[in-house]
Amino acid sequence: MSQPKSIGAALREAFRHFQIEKPIEQHRALYLWDDVVGEKISHVTTPVKIEKNVLFVTVDSPVWRNELMFLKRRIVKDLNQLLTGNPIKDIKFT
Repeated sequence: MSQPKSIGAALREAFRHFQIEKPIEQHRALYLWDDVVGEKISHVTTPVKIEKNVLFVTVDSPVWRNELMFLKRRIVKDLNQLLTGNPIKDIKFT
C-alpha cells in the first residue's frame, strides 16, 4: 500500500499537470522581492508585474534606477535561488 500524498505534494502535482507551476513561481518573486533586495532597496522600489520571464520594478528615482542596473544580475540570481526552475530571466526598472 502506498503512502498518502501530502497536500503540498498533491498541489505541486496539480500545478505541473495544469502547467501553472512556472507562473506561480514567477509571482512568488513579487512577494520575495523585499527579502531578497533588503530594506534599503525595498523602500525605493516596488515590484509590479512579470511578463515573459521579466520582472518589472518601479523605482523612486533615476539615481536608484542606475544603481540597480549594476545589481540586476545578482538580484536575478538571488531570486531564482529561492524559486523553482529559474523563472526570472531579467528585470526592467522603470
